[in-house]
Amino acid sequence: MFIDYQLEVDAINKRLDEIESSYKGIVEASLWNVDVEQLEIQMDAIKRLPDIESVIVQELGGSNGAITLKKGVLKSVEQQRKYMLTRVDGDEEIHIGDLYVEVSINAIYQRLFNKALTIMLVQGIKTFFVSFFILYVFYRLVTRHIISIEQFLRNINMRESFSSLELSRKPNIKSDELDHLVSAYNSMIIDLRRSYDDIRTVNKQLKKDIVARKQAQAEVKLLNDELENRVLLRTAELEAANKELNSFCYSVSHDLRAPLRRVEGFRRTFSEEFSSRLDPQGMHYLSRMEACTSEMNAMIDSFLVLSKSTSAELNIEDVNLSEVANRVIHQLVESDGSRNVSVTIQKNIVIPCDARLVELLLTNLLDNAWKYSSKNSEAAISFYRRKKKGEYIYIVEDNGAGFNMEFADNLFSPFTRLHKLSDFQGVGIGLATVKRVVARHGGRVWAESAVGEGAKFHFTLSPPKFTLQGEI
Repeated sequence: MFIDYQLEVDAINKRLDEIESSYKGIVEASLWNVDVEQLEIQMDAIKRLPDIESVIVQELGGSNGAITLKKGVLKSVEQQRKYMLTRVDGDEEIHIGDLYVEVSINAIYQRLFNKALTIMLVQGIKTFFVSFFILYVFYRLVTRHIISIEQFLRNINMRESFSSLELSRKPNIKSDELDHLVSAYNSMIIDLRRSYDDIRTVNKQLKKDIVARKQAQAEVKLLNDELENRVLLRTAELEAANKELNSFCYSVSHDLRAPLRRVEGFRRTFSEEFSSRLDPQGMHYLSRMEACTSEMNAMIDSFLVLSKSTSAELNIEDVNLSEVANRVIHQLVESDGSRNVSVTIQKNIVIPCDARLVELLLTNLLDNAWKYSSKNSEAAISFYRRKKKGEYIYIVEDNGAGFNMEFADNLFSPFTRLHKLSDFQGVGIGLATVKRVVARHGGRVWAESAVGEGAKFHFTLSPPKFTLQGEI
């Protein structure tokens, strides 16, 4: 379109040049001779040329008799050319007037618009028919076969037998994309049918399994109900046994303390009234009687403590074991301040547990460590915690007398002693109490030792809602 526009503009310029060569001389002669009629004829001729909108002839001179002629009305002046009109007189060229030719390119725009509209219309018609033809060819070659495939797939019923997919067209010498697509669909359908059959088989088996599972669940529920009834019955029996045990313990302690008090009273009276008559052997027997009554009282107290550690209800709360251990050590130092013992207690070991029972546990373990390290001039006692395989282990360690690991199996049994009474005092209840307190907290307790090399007592605590602080 731009080239057409340039050609049109060039044609106008060429036409203006032709006016100069063809009409200018005649206009000059007519103007010189004041031939108005001839001027108008020439101006009409110029006006009839294409794209000429207005022609003006103006005689030079400002007097009222100067000729001015105009043909046409300018609507939109885009280009104007001026021709100087002259007359040769001898050797002199005289300027007698001017010829103005005004042109408009609106016609060019209209012609170009019409041409563009025609091109677009023709191209649109061509495009429509070409597109229609392409769509028809595509329908014949592809779309109708895709529709056939879609209808075939829509009508597939896995519960019924069905034939393979085939397209209604002439066989090709060489397989094309549609042939590959049909082959892929047929393979997929075969696989789907095989998978469907497998799923049906699995579903049948699942139905059988569900029936068996429901039967098993019914049996388990029946067993659970029976077990729950047994647990309730056993719990009631245990509660009754605990009550009877508590009553028995208090009864036994009362019944045993009464004769002990009488024996101790008789011993004290006999000592006060007849001590002057006794020889050293007799006084020794009296001191032995006093030691035996004290030992029996201690055994009764330990027996009651062991009973409480088994039957008391747990009261779980956050307890700082480090503070409990420091308090127990402080009590031991006050009871025997003459000893020089190195004590190391890890700080801020806080766990949820029963404060009363755990204090009893640490009291027994630290008291044993204090007691069995008494013959070591450089005694050392430690309490700390270590983590192993996700579990926290609490350790009370000393460098005291130790014991033979061959007898470790009986270490936590009541009234079991691995040392002579003359070497270390005690009734053999402390470690049995420790074991029961640990068991009440869902933990374990064990010992490591060697004779003369001290002992390590390990225990774990796993009460409900177990949380830990003060990790190392």
